[in-house]
Amino acid sequence: MSASLVSQVERGVVPASAGFVAAAAGTLGVTVAELWNQPPAIYGSERQHIGELETAVMEGPDSIAHDRPLSPIDVLATALEQVAVLQRRSRYQQASAILPELLRQLHVAAAAAPAGCAGERAHELLAKAYSCALYCLHRLGSPVTGQAAERGASVAALSGDPLLAAFSQAGRAVPLLYRGSYAVADRIINQARAAAETEEPRPSALAVRGSMHLQSAIVAARRGDSQLADSHLAEAADLARHVPELGPDADYYDTGFSATNVGFHAVAAAVEVGDGTLAISRGAALDIPETVMRSRRGHHHIDTAGAWMLHGNRDQALSHLQRARQLTPEQTRYHPQAREIVAAIAETDRRRTASLTNLSRWVGIATT
Repeated sequence: MSASLVSQVERGVVPASAGFVAAAAGTLGVTVAELWNQPPAIYGSERQHIGELETAVMEGPDSIAHDRPLSPIDVLATALEQVAVLQRRSRYQQASAILPELLRQLHVAAAAAPAGCAGERAHELLAKAYSCALYCLHRLGSPVTGQAAERGASVAALSGDPLLAAFSQAGRAVPLLYRGSYAVADRIINQARAAAETEEPRPSALAVRGSMHLQSAIVAARRGDSQLADSHLAEAADLARHVPELGPDADYYDTGFSATNVGFHAVAAAVEVGDGTLAISRGAALDIPETVMRSRRGHHHIDTAGAWMLHGNRDQALSHLQRARQLTPEQTRYHPQAREIVAAIAETDRRRTASLTNLSRWVGIATT
């Protein structure tokens, strides 16, 4: 990092990117969560069930009790789909209220199911539940995210679904990317993608492979390699031509993969390398269908806010954060980049507005 960039971050001229924070944490010998102040000391009711979910993840298969009643597998499948829909809409509070008992019930079902199709289905549902737990914990700043990823990958290997196994393995890169362990995260994703590439090229397989290229694009961008990031984005765009744009409550393995999502990641990658002008240009070319899941649209507005900050337009940045808040309030409230942008604006903006003050308090940043 250049001395100029460090100075700009310190003065609030430029918000600290995820790559900057990871590098600073490694240099200072502290965790990324400490520098992000995540989860913030001031938070709302969204995290009220996170402690119980963390406990359920840590318990894992050891939570099985012989006297626990076994729910029918179809009932558990319906509950899991409910959780998936909630998370696509960024409703993490409601999802985290359901997940702890659902994980425990699915562990019972997986242990009790006979070998064969019944056992594979139970492990498939359990792996998907851990995937939901992984992203719920990740979004709300939990240190147990990595354990959820590891448990999900372990049970997915028993699901009889090679694509689910590959997708769950790639999920192990999520907490590593957050902590700045880019080389290992990239190796995990590459190995998972190689496994997925052996499957028949049907839309679901293409979606899984494409989502992994998008993961690799962000890893490359955070490492400052824009050329490699663009190469992965091009690979994903090619795969997206063969994957239909699905509705807000339907998805292949909850990847959210589509041509629109490739466009979202192209904007995010430009922001990661610090090119706000390119990010804004890429965003302007997007035609975003209303059917794209709310969590993806909300995240895109956070990335676009970062692009406008890099471009020097704080009013536009604030406007996009407000849109993100309207679409996905829980995701926006806890997203470290959103909080960093609000803090940077609040630090230097002499024209303090009611909307800025309100947003600052809402994300847990004190203003003077």
